[in-house]
Amino acid sequence: MTDPEHKKRAMQERAKATRRKLLTAAGLEFEEHEFGGASVDRILKAAGLTKGAFYHHFKTKADLAEALLDDTFMDLQVLPTQDLKLQEVIDTGMILAYRVAREAAIRAALRLSVTYQAPSTYGTPWPAWVAIDKAQLDDAQERGELLPGVDTGATAFQIAGAWSGLVLTAHAVDQHLEHVEERISVMYRNLLTATAHPRCLPELDFSPDRGRHLFELVGAGIPGD
Repeated sequence: MTDPEHKKRAMQERAKATRRKLLTAAGLEFEEHEFGGASVDRILKAAGLTKGAFYHHFKTKADLAEALLDDTFMDLQVLPTQDLKLQEVIDTGMILAYRVAREAAIRAALRLSVTYQAPSTYGTPWPAWVAIDKAQLDDAQERGELLPGVDTGATAFQIAGAWSGLVLTAHAVDQHLEHVEERISVMYRNLLTATAHPRCLPELDFSPDRGRHLFELVGAGIPGD
């Protein structure tokens, strides 16, 4: 590698590291203070960065929130493919259930995504998640994995709504997310028992540790809270 190429690569790596520091600090700040109460100055202090570093990557606090949402949910489509498309539906929610209990950025992104101001201020990932689940359910329907007459669009919407509502309710009631993976696994079992073809149910893995297994399989790393 020539010297200019080496310098360019080094600059790109530094920029990525700076952006990651900002997003990690923002996750902690948004989780504690939500969007309205979050402070860019506190984010910069926690990240150990200057305002110049912030404005190099983001124009506003809303841009930062949008980036946090995008980065948090962008890997929904990189999970391993499965013989049953319904297993992929389950896997999408189970790996996020595993991560939401362990990553401040995921928890912050969830809270940001369900506020009334989200669509007009910094966006929301839920339409993308519904679209992903619907595509998986459409494939499952073509393969005969669903009962006749199942509305895949309505089912995809229900899954996304049930997942987010269950995590938020678990946190409000339990004051922690220690049991959220068990709760989410029960949710998927109940929803798919009502919609999946009976021959598929014994082959589906609803185990609470499914998310941990997938997380280790894809070799991801958990940012420190």
